Amino acid sequence: MTMASHGRRLLGTAGALILFDLLAVASPAAAQDRLTADASASIGVATNPFLDTGSPPTAIGPTLSFRPTWISERPLTTLRVEGDAHATFYNRGYGTNESISVQGSGTHKLSEFTTLNAAVGYINTIVGTFNDVRVPVGPVVPIGADLPVFVNDPALGGVGRRRQIYQASGNLVSILSPRDQIEAGVAVSANRSGGFGLEDFNYATPSVAYSRLLSEKFTVGASFAVGISNYLRSSVGDATVYQPSLTASRTISERWTLKASLGAAIVNLNEGLGQTRTTTTFNGTADLCRRDLRWTACFNFARQTVPSAFQGVRTSSSAATSIGYRINEFDDLSLSGSYSHASAPLLRNLGTPTGNITDNGALDFASVNANYSHRFRRTLSGFVSGGYAKAFGDSIRREANLTATAGITYRFNGR
Repeated sequence: MTMASHGRRLLGTAGALILFDLLAVASPAAAQDRLTADASASIGVATNPFLDTGSPPTAIGPTLSFRPTWISERPLTTLRVEGDAHATFYNRGYGTNESISVQGSGTHKLSEFTTLNAAVGYINTIVGTFNDVRVPVGPVVPIGADLPVFVNDPALGGVGRRRQIYQASGNLVSILSPRDQIEAGVAVSANRSGGFGLEDFNYATPSVAYSRLLSEKFTVGASFAVGISNYLRSSVGDATVYQPSLTASRTISERWTLKASLGAAIVNLNEGLGQTRTTTTFNGTADLCRRDLRWTACFNFARQTVPSAFQGVRTSSSAATSIGYRINEFDDLSLSGSYSHASAPLLRNLGTPTGNITDNGALDFASVNANYSHRFRRTLSGFVSGGYAKAFGDSIRREANLTATAGITYRFNGR
């Protein structure tokens, strides 16, 4: 069986399993439903809204957005569905930038010791733009009972291009004893890109993990995942990535928690003409988070070897932070920032260069966003925000995008 057919077969099997998971999670029972929706209108300015090459003009445009959330709670089951839709109407000939994401998740307690989790999602957005939405492709190995988390596509050559992602994941967590826990899961995604030189691919990652509680505040474990990437128009560049790792989780204080994993990525890469190559690299993740009534802060690091829409599999290193502060009953501040570095592709000269990228070099992306909001009353608030985003690297020359926005948000509450 070829790697491509194996990947397609695994995607089909995983899809059937996740569908079964969702049907089980959604089993009928008396439920308490909560529905809320935030509608926003704003006006903003952007110096390079689509991160184009050259010297693009500064644009002004109104933005309309709608973010509904539905939560259903049953005695053994919790369901959550979230949507996020944006449309910005730029002048200066840019046209409209619209993005949409829909994500649903569920947790169902099968027994006192076993829990089933599942999630599905769809994302349609332009990568790296104003009002950007996360563009995931593949899972990080989960720690504890968390669902697999999707990481960003390192194909920064696709910045400014539209991308559609269909994703699903599920896992089964079982408590063996007061100290021991095991879990098994699978995550799949279908990634479709728009633009010359960008490649469509499917990705699947089955995983297993074991953790043991050493003390009230310290947990250690081990996990193993296999990432299978399948490019649709050619088997060249297809890869199987074996990912063994050690995991740890520690409660530092009442407010701070730390989760980390450290391991390797053993990459078996299809180079075409019946040739394969095996390489090994270091992978790992770290998440340090603080939560209390006034402060929330998370600092994240990840190094993952995953497929990209531009020139195949790459190793991506990324760091991100998000900080929120409640000034008082009416005022909130938030700050977020991220930086990612995608290495040169493991298989060079794959695909066609895009934009002004003329070689297979490394790619970088950085962004910072700050937001201040004020509640006028329970359902009405105003906000101002500013942002910075820039794509750069060995051969990328694009002006940064600076944004400033002011607007209002109205919250609808329902049942």
